Formats: sequence, structure tokens, C-alpha cells
Amino acid sequence: MTTELRQTDQGRPLPDDRLKHVLYLLRLCRYFDERMEALYRQGRLPGAIYSGRGQEGTHVGVASALEPDDSLFPTHRDLSAQLTKGLDLNRVMAQYWGRIDGYLRGRDGNSHVGDWFGHRTFAVISHLPIAYPVACGAALAYKRRGDKRVAMAICGDGSTSNGRWHEAINTSSIHRLPVVWVVNNNQYAYSTPNTLEFGVPTIAERAAAYGIPGVRVDGANVLEVYAAAKEAVDRARSDGGPTLIESVSLRWRGHAGHDPAKYMPRELLEDHMANKDPVKNFETWMLAEGIVTAGDVEEIQKRVEGEFEAGFEFAQSSPYPEPGDVTKGLWVEDGYWTSEPGRGGGTEAS
Repeated sequence: MTTELRQTDQGRPLPDDRLKHVLYLLRLCRYFDERMEALYRQGRLPGAIYSGRGQEGTHVGVASALEPDDSLFPTHRDLSAQLTKGLDLNRVMAQYWGRIDGYLRGRDGNSHVGDWFGHRTFAVISHLPIAYPVACGAALAYKRRGDKRVAMAICGDGSTSNGRWHEAINTSSIHRLPVVWVVNNNQYAYSTPNTLEFGVPTIAERAAAYGIPGVRVDGANVLEVYAAAKEAVDRARSDGGPTLIESVSLRWRGHAGHDPAKYMPRELLEDHMANKDPVKNFETWMLAEGIVTAGDVEEIQKRVEGEFEAGFEFAQSSPYPEPGDVTKGLWVEDGYWTSEPGRGGGTEAS
């Protein structure tokens, strides 16, 4: 077990085409976050926004370690992880504007995205870390059925003070469940700093009390995050039980769009933006390794911008939900949804 920040060099744990895809995802998630905030400030986006800017290395890194049939249980700030898992940007944006082509058919909060039957991402639940017990239940089901599948749940540092967090980790340890626990340590639980959240130096060392491995990684280094997550996922899949990953980062914006985050020391924010930018750091490494050229980066950015504009147009052209649809698609009967998600066909429940 280790509780110190890993200082490993950025090696090549993935082939070059996968590394290029990681760069694309990082750029997509950053651009999406920036543009959605701008639209929110302009009054053109309904609902709330929860920025994950500065934390993309954690989201993309952990989700990249999952297989398609593995399950992800995210929070409202983890859309980058869901996009990494494969969610369609068009449908994500339709959800943000409350349209019928959104993943939840326009229901619920605009950031409560999920696609359980398509990409195994559980719809976001507000009360954190309520997804931890659900992930624990999913992992128990996988183990009892003999499925070689893994559940992964993400929460913030503030959630580790909640009883549900401890209960889920304790249960997963007792039954050696195939689950990976990710704590995105933003250093602030809304406005409360780590020093007033817990009495131990790190969150990762709490794992020892439950008899499971705990590791602390640098969220600004996407490959370091990926390496830790891949090791944890492989351990879980091979009946080695759960792992607790603490990824240290800093969100560059407030808790939500309304929060100016004046509680955050300006020097800390400026240091992270200058030296711990997961997107810039990875891009710099890719260029230095000769995996991409400046022209490649420019093409990736053009692709990202084009996809965002296409998604925005898709969302604006999507119809609003019909009142008569309110009871459709809410439960499963005989192994099938009672109604199709979006405007597609019915989906088998498994």
C-alpha cells in the first residue's frame, strides 16, 4: 500500500492511437466545460452547471481503465468520465436543454446524465455519496453471478465524511467485491479545506483501516491516474477485492455556476492553472514524445469544436418531452424497459 503522491514518469502504458484518443478526450472535456459555462453566463443554458475544469486528468484517467461492460457510478461533476466511457455528446447536450433526445428524456436536472443500458453509466444522484452503496450492490451482484465485471464509483473529498461512504467501503472489503473506489480530492468540500474534513494526512491511508489497498495519485498526470486505476480494475476483476484511489486535483471554478469560490486562496489556484493543468501537461508530453505534432493538435481542436457545435444544434432541434411520456421508461418488466430511451428501440435489461 502507498499513501504518497506517486512520482512516476509518464511512460507509454497505452498504444499511440489510444494516447491520441486520451488527448482528444481531454480537449473535448475542457472545451465542453468552457463553452457550457459561457452559455450559462449568457443565460442561454437552463438549470445549473458543475464545472470539472482542472480535474479532467482524474476523470479521463480512471474511466479509461474500464471495459465497456464495467459500470461507472459518477457524480454531477464527472461528465468527463462519462464521455470517456462513450456517451454521445449530442444526447448529453439534449439532456442539458431538457429535450426528449437526452439520456433521461429531458427528466430530472440537466446534469443528471446516465446511460445504464447503453454504456453502463449510472444516472447521477444528488445526495453524495449515494452512488457508493449502489456501486457496492452492483459489485455484489457481479460477484454472486460470477460475472467478470467491475464497478467504479467516484465521489469528492467531502463525501468521505459521510457514513454511507464508510459503510460501502467496509462492506466491499468484507465481501472482497469487484469495485474501485475513486475519491476526487479537490482539496475543498465546497468551501471546507481538507484540514477541517479529516484528521489523517491523506484519504488514501484510510484504506488500511478496512484492509484494502489505498493509493494517492496526482490528478494532473492522466497517465499516473490511469496506471493506478488499471491496476485496481485488474485486481478487482481477478477477485482481488476493492481498491481506494485518492486523486488529488483542484477544480478551477466554484462548487456550481453561482459560486465565485472566494474561499480558495488565489495563489493555490494560480499555481494549479500554471503548473498542474492536466490537459496542457499531457499535450506537452505528447508533443515531446513525438506522438503528435502541432498540426495534429490543431486538427483535434477543430474536431472538438465541430462536435460541440453539432451537439448544440442537435439539442436545440430536439423536441421537448411530451406530457404523456412522464410514466414511460421508469422501470423494467420481464427483462425489458417499458419504454425506449430517447427515440430509439427498447433495450434489454441485464
